[in-house]
Amino acid sequence: MSFIDRTFPDVVRDVLTNLTQGVVGETHRIESYDPKARPLVLPEVVLQRRPVRRVSFVRGFVAAPEPDDDPLPYTFGLADYQLVPLTEGGADLARLRFLPFGKRPAPGTDLLVNYYPRSTDATPITDLNVGSVARTLVEAVSRELALSWAQLNLVYDSAFVGTASGPSLERVVELLGVRRFEAGRAAGAVTFRRRPGLAGSITIPAGTPVADGADKVRYETVESHEMLAGESVAEVRVRGTSTSTPPVEAGVLTVIQRAIAGLESVSNERPTSRASEQETDEQLRERARSALLASDKGTPAAIRFGLLQLPEVRDARVIEMPNGVPGEIRVEVALDPPQPADSPLPPRVKARLDELRPAGIRVLGVGAGVTEAVASLVLTLAGPPRPPADVEPIRAAARDRLLAEVQKKGVGETLRVRPLSAALLADSRLVDVVLTLGRKGSPAAAEGADLVPDPGTSVSLAAEDVSFQPLLFDPPAALGPVQVEVRLKAALTLEAGVSAEAAKQTLTAKLKGFFAQLAPGTAIDSAALLAALRQEGQYGLDPLTLVVTLTAGDQFFQIAEGGGAFTVQPEQTFEVVAVEIGP
Repeated sequence: MSFIDRTFPDVVRDVLTNLTQGVVGETHRIESYDPKARPLVLPEVVLQRRPVRRVSFVRGFVAAPEPDDDPLPYTFGLADYQLVPLTEGGADLARLRFLPFGKRPAPGTDLLVNYYPRSTDATPITDLNVGSVARTLVEAVSRELALSWAQLNLVYDSAFVGTASGPSLERVVELLGVRRFEAGRAAGAVTFRRRPGLAGSITIPAGTPVADGADKVRYETVESHEMLAGESVAEVRVRGTSTSTPPVEAGVLTVIQRAIAGLESVSNERPTSRASEQETDEQLRERARSALLASDKGTPAAIRFGLLQLPEVRDARVIEMPNGVPGEIRVEVALDPPQPADSPLPPRVKARLDELRPAGIRVLGVGAGVTEAVASLVLTLAGPPRPPADVEPIRAAARDRLLAEVQKKGVGETLRVRPLSAALLADSRLVDVVLTLGRKGSPAAAEGADLVPDPGTSVSLAAEDVSFQPLLFDPPAALGPVQVEVRLKAALTLEAGVSAEAAKQTLTAKLKGFFAQLAPGTAIDSAALLAALRQEGQYGLDPLTLVVTLTAGDQFFQIAEGGGAFTVQPEQTFEVVAVEIGP
């Protein structure tokens, strides 16, 4: 038996109907029909105690606006149905016929009808209006019945995670080993970021662990969050996993301890602090629902979910009947750091697997092993050529991003070139990436080919196995001789007896001589120019006013104090076209 909520008006209506010899709550199942058929044919309800004098109440369900939603409760009125004879042209009313222009019951739902048969005896009660003796007595009894129904519903709801509250909810979730977070526990919020180029929604379940880089401080999310398509970030509340977890400064929580497809990074943008209030019922329910996945020890999803809670587990895959034998499963666990294929599991992982395995099932737990990969990158940088000192940080960032993306791949998951390239292109300094993957120790694979790992292994990529080809630039470096015009502007302090024209001629000669002897690959900055153009006894150069502009076609580069350096490219020649000096 399941208890339903019966309000005071419902109880009063049914008691009055019973008291006056009516039929209460006669149930009829609405047969399936096509609501889109034309002409529309609606099922008719034949009442049992016919003929019928009148119908007093009809309640059921109507279809929801969305096809996948549950039907909605509805009380039908005289505009929705009519009482008609059992046979056409007869006089005995016995059928409910729903009108095509009114509300109609949803297919496959139950209809409750209160009505008065024509054959009932007359009742001695003649006054049922509000305030009458009979109505007052009925309402007094109905109030007590309604209170009893409310109490029964409260008891019934207190047995379920979704409806229990307060101490009752704490007793329910205690069966799962979950306790309410009390005030004083470290709490805060973290920001999850989507991997660039990934479409669709991402679900971040309650209980997702986040930690610092050394895994010494661990927090977990206290609510589930849906990152919708088009959203790149999501802020989710977190609490310390234990009462001893300390508050941390901003930027400490940077590791997602459970792999969630589509998430790139996490960080706490603000410091965490001690919570002044205990965990709410809704937050406790969210954590309990996540714990149910791990407590249900008879499913592959529960085994995988439970193993992923361990920080040393990168991924896990459950294979049912690997040898064609019922009652046997194989669990391949990818560990961090990687282990050889079919190697024994660490004691901690093995103990967790023993806890999660269903009774009577033989578990073959082994290390997943790795398929070692190599990668070659051709990067195209935005803008003109840059000096090596500016290029190396770009290469390092690309290598670190590639390693992080590969680390997210699970057991048996193919390493696909296009998503990896899209992740690298999140760096605004890059305009194109050509990625080539291959197996370590094997011949190079075709450009753009995906890497499929060996069965039961995950892909592993080390930093030393990532190589870079010569850089490309957009716009590309010009081919053949390139004439670069040089223009200088600076303030000079003239020595006694030296004219401005003589100083300008000396400065021009030094500038031409400096650019005439430059070799490809030479980096030119403000300090190099000051050292080359200095002339003791004639003038002094003001470093803050020295600006040298290099122009080639529609591109130009300025060398000034505090600015970047210009790298000389092959086939470039320089011509000094203007020297402007001032006091």
